[in-house]
Amino acid sequence: MTVLEAVRLGDVFVPALVYRLTSLPRDDNEAAFASLVPHPHFAEMEGRELVGRLRESTAVRAAGAVVSEAGWDHHVSITTRAWAYSPGCPALRGKECSIHARRPHTCRTVPIRYDVPAGLLVRAFRGAVDAGHASKDPWECDVSENAGVLLRDGAVVDREYAKEREAGEAAALAEKALAEKILAYPLLPPLREVYAQLRRAKVIAVSFHGALAAAHDAGLVDDAAMKTFLTAQLELLDREITAALARKRKEDRDTTSRFRTLRDAYASMQKTLSAV
Repeated sequence: MTVLEAVRLGDVFVPALVYRLTSLPRDDNEAAFASLVPHPHFAEMEGRELVGRLRESTAVRAAGAVVSEAGWDHHVSITTRAWAYSPGCPALRGKECSIHARRPHTCRTVPIRYDVPAGLLVRAFRGAVDAGHASKDPWECDVSENAGVLLRDGAVVDREYAKEREAGEAAALAEKALAEKILAYPLLPPLREVYAQLRRAKVIAVSFHGALAAAHDAGLVDDAAMKTFLTAQLELLDREITAALARKRKEDRDTTSRFRTLRDAYASMQKTLSAV
């Protein structure tokens, strides 16, 4: 999800802020291209072609920072994800999506997320099928003989899907300036402090409250939306924590501790906003 999508869905998800690193060799880095080992789904692609396609992704085009090192550019992008006690989507009720009409762009572009570059769509689709992400379940991809045609000759031919894909790309690119602000925002750890961890893990998640404050400061989230989000999050966190305490599972303790810390941060923000 984008940051603003997470704000709009504050009654459904407890969002975490996600830092993602996309490392791409520069054109003159011959050694990197010679040693490049692509994912099996892209194994038949020439290294320079693959890197060229990846440069078209929203993760690169909407990156909030680029760290340049000898022969490499490391693009740091910002997204969000649901933070929960258990794997899976919190919006699912059985096999049905409870927020289908207002689901985020990521879900609207299943099985090939909008952040996959156009030149990699066919390979990414085949990867989704090979990985088993294709079934009759509502949130996955129908590959039966009765399914509509999504791609033809490498191009999207499903108009509704093409529309949703364009909307997702536009939403991600519109948050580039926000990503730059978030990566320099005082309520969040400086990029220089988390960069070593990000280089190792490629993806790390932190508390969302700093991103919320940054979006509010930038005028992207007004006072009314901020109050609505904070009220919804406090209620949601209380429910989640109460349910976890009733389960009495040791594996829930870390998440409960983090949720309590996040709840305190949101309560403080709500108090400050009410006093203005």
